[in-house]
Amino acid sequence: MVLELRRENEQLRALIENTSDIITIVNEDGTIRYESPSIERILGYLSEDLIGRNVLDFVHPEDATAAERVLKLALHNPGMPQSIELRFQHRDGSWRVLEVIGKRPTSPPGMDGVVVDSRDVTERKRIEAEARQHQEELSYLVRLSTMGEMAAGLAHELNQPLAAITNYAKGCARRIATGVGKPAEIVPALDKIAAQAMRAGDIIRRLRSLLRKGEVRQELVDVNELVREVARLLDAEAREHAVRLRLDLAPEVPQVCVDAIQVEQVLVNLVRNGLEALSGVEGEARELLLQTTGTDDTLEVAVSDNGEGLSTDIAEKMFDPLFSTKSGSLGMGLSISRSIVEAHGGRLWVTANPGRGTTFRFTLPLHKETPERPKSHPV
Repeated sequence: MVLELRRENEQLRALIENTSDIITIVNEDGTIRYESPSIERILGYLSEDLIGRNVLDFVHPEDATAAERVLKLALHNPGMPQSIELRFQHRDGSWRVLEVIGKRPTSPPGMDGVVVDSRDVTERKRIEAEARQHQEELSYLVRLSTMGEMAAGLAHELNQPLAAITNYAKGCARRIATGVGKPAEIVPALDKIAAQAMRAGDIIRRLRSLLRKGEVRQELVDVNELVREVARLLDAEAREHAVRLRLDLAPEVPQVCVDAIQVEQVLVNLVRNGLEALSGVEGEARELLLQTTGTDDTLEVAVSDNGEGLSTDIAEKMFDPLFSTKSGSLGMGLSISRSIVEAHGGRLWVTANPGRGTTFRFTLPLHKETPERPKSHPV
């Protein structure tokens, strides 16, 4: 019996000491009681040099509070694994990102402390960061391309308030120069100049917002307001295509936690696809319907047109990168849009309408109050 137990212990030790992960046993105060030899390969330390040291001494200062919280959770919830990503200092002074899983064993009885399994994910985090950056650059390129395609309509939209400002200003100057203008007559014209200037400034603000380039910033957003914003931005292009934009927005839809610019980009792509689909419709009213509906856990946005619809083979390829039915298009709009929606935890798809036309739909998870989660830090 003793020999059998000894053999099992030797096998267990051999298993732990040859694993590619770091296996650490820490006391309740964070003191290291055991460290597997793999620590030298990953973080450069000798396992015997770490015995008696506090594990928090090697955690990045910005991650220390989160690490302490996870340690306490593991101690107070035996048998329940607690997971987190933390930055640990290598012996050479650099920082490595480790995926850490800590659990207080429920057996053997009386065993105290926490067993920690750590895996080096530094390279994976680097690749993910590069992929995110590449996605952001592609997304920005698509937005620039979209703005280029919209240039004529936007120029017309800006020319209207600028022409009005010019006319009102010339009228005021003429009245003042001839001496026939009374303040009571000139002030309303000046008010109209100010209103038109604000209108032009609002158009430019919306363009600058959509073309912003920077880090992804998720915040609580009213998607109904985003839909209204996109409708205002594309109103001139819709009129140019003789298309009526109609909104059917669900009342009191909860906010969603998203990057507003990215979701706005998805909406712009879908609306412009709808306008393009309606450009060939003759003999009947062209209409594009923007809808929002909510369930207990998701918000759905739909963009429907009453165009000729899509053939099955084109519908299957719509979201493929570089696929486009429009000459001069990058063919990345819908592919980028689907990536954005999926990165937000949602889904984007296309269906044929029962009568005629096409509907693009995407979902976003509704924001729910949750405890603050520790952040992972890319290298």
